Amino acid sequence: MLIVLALLSGLALAAERGRFQGSVILEWVDDSPFIAAMRLVEPFSYQQANGKSWVVPADTMLDGRFASPLFSTLMGHPFEGGFRKTAVIYDYVVKDMTQPWPEAQRMFFEASIVEGVLPNEAKIMYTLMNAGGTRWAERRSSSCFHSCHAGDDELSWRPLVDDDKVIALVSWVRQTDPSLEDIERRVEEILLHRGPHIFAHVR
Repeated sequence: MLIVLALLSGLALAAERGRFQGSVILEWVDDSPFIAAMRLVEPFSYQQANGKSWVVPADTMLDGRFASPLFSTLMGHPFEGGFRKTAVIYDYVVKDMTQPWPEAQRMFFEASIVEGVLPNEAKIMYTLMNAGGTRWAERRSSSCFHSCHAGDDELSWRPLVDDDKVIALVSWVRQTDPSLEDIERRVEEILLHRGPHIFAHVR
């Protein structure tokens, strides 16, 4: 079929011309026998089509823990799949928590397509991220800090979800290729609790 519509129109014109800058050079760190930790040797960044840059400094420690267990089960470990560069950017953003989490998840979707992930697969990853990925308050600008977390420097959480419902949602995405807005609406409908007052904050 015209080579799958010219590979889905050049993977949506490489997410309308976003681009990675630099090379991912990692060193394994043997501090933990349970978590595969790595150190980024050189700075690495992704520039979105809208011009916004997401920069990961050298010496950043990465571990892929931004991925929920269900994400890793269905898509593989973030640093072992075809979206390693995107995973490096997003891993840092989740730890840094200075950018709004919805923007970060949208960036993940766009960057993964630029890296070569097919758009429908990128939407599946976005669904898993939106449903069970880490969310965070925007530091001191959050009203949540003023009301009940004034002593904390940061606040992050993951929504409570029913994995079976998320898997059903993934099937729906695979079959219908919905918009990101439609995915977000469906995710909101299946969340058991959107947070943040569901876990004790660990500093």
